[in-house]
Amino acid sequence: MQAFSAQTSDKIPAHVPPELVYEFDIARDARMLEDPHARMRSLLFEAPPIFYSPCNGGQWMVTRKQTIVDMTMKPEVFSNGSAGEKKDATGGLTLLPISVDPPQHTMYRTPLNQQLAAKSVAGLEPSIRAMTNELIDKVLAAGRCDFLSDIAEPLPVTLFLKLAGMPTNRLAEFRELALRASSATVDPATRAETFKHIAGILAETIMARQQKREDDLLSRLLDANLDGRNPNFQEMMGYSILLFLGGLDTVVNALSFGVRRLARDQELQAKLRAEPGLIPGAVEELLRLHGVVCIPRRVARDEVYQGVQFKQGDAVLLLLPAANYDEAAFSNPEQFILGRKEQHQTFNTGPHRCVGLNLARLEMKVFYEEWLKRVPPFRLDPQAPPKFMGGFSLSVTSLPLVWG
Repeated sequence: MQAFSAQTSDKIPAHVPPELVYEFDIARDARMLEDPHARMRSLLFEAPPIFYSPCNGGQWMVTRKQTIVDMTMKPEVFSNGSAGEKKDATGGLTLLPISVDPPQHTMYRTPLNQQLAAKSVAGLEPSIRAMTNELIDKVLAAGRCDFLSDIAEPLPVTLFLKLAGMPTNRLAEFRELALRASSATVDPATRAETFKHIAGILAETIMARQQKREDDLLSRLLDANLDGRNPNFQEMMGYSILLFLGGLDTVVNALSFGVRRLARDQELQAKLRAEPGLIPGAVEELLRLHGVVCIPRRVARDEVYQGVQFKQGDAVLLLLPAANYDEAAFSNPEQFILGRKEQHQTFNTGPHRCVGLNLARLEMKVFYEEWLKRVPPFRLDPQAPPKFMGGFSLSVTSLPLVWG
């Protein structure tokens, strides 16, 4: 994971023409902190489709859907596995499978595909429904909550910890570590130490499962077939850390941004309450309008692409949340439209398409079904506006709601 610095490069690289330079600090931009998705959408009008930002060490940024799809399908040029400094940022660990390119990537991804397929996660629905209702029980009578800390953090995080076979009584500690590991403002040394801390915790669980298998994801991965062999300890660490970060952050923010949208749209709330069969489609449109993750790549060789000169070693950031507002890909992209046929970019595309998407969709569907059934029309707390954070993951840090 590429680290951010708080500095702007003194000069633009010689191969970057002035007309492609647009200064955008994804970690600290004031408009990002005010409304992340409005700022992402603004980039399509204010910046070139592929632009170079000198902030945070300098990197190319890409905002158009088809360009992102094309780049994702060209790992020999726009690689996820060629950036050696990424290992330094993650304490020397290779996150699997996202930090390797095909064909290695395919070998590592296949066991996760099997464990997180739609049929495999469907059996979790009763647990998700029960957990959702337990959390609603705690806040319903109060007529208010901070959705992030009261609902969005404990629901997917607890589910993940149970699924993976990790202790749920350390939820707050694990969530803090996940936030620090993916923070846009933490210094590289602290980030590396955080990854080592996470690795130490996960190593305990892996060693315990090596001694005795349980009915959990880590146990099943230990017995996975990687071209005729089982994963070794370092490979299990790579799997575990990726699952840790994905399970403790992404769905938290997807839920929070989606609920914020509903809190600002009473008509949509009423429609979904009256017709809960529309919820799966609503989940997809909420995911499109409120993408979470931006994807880093590293240029593996000199290449001219769409008239832009990329040099080996250049950093590239695929702005998936911005691509969801691309007018060439989505009609009236700023509008919530049920039944869209176009595939959004929130889960990425190609070989690195989000492996946990089936679980994320299930969690969100069940959550909205129960929340809209039990909680009266809700709105943002007028006395406490939501707070956000930028970076590789667009994040909600506080979301006060009121109802009744």
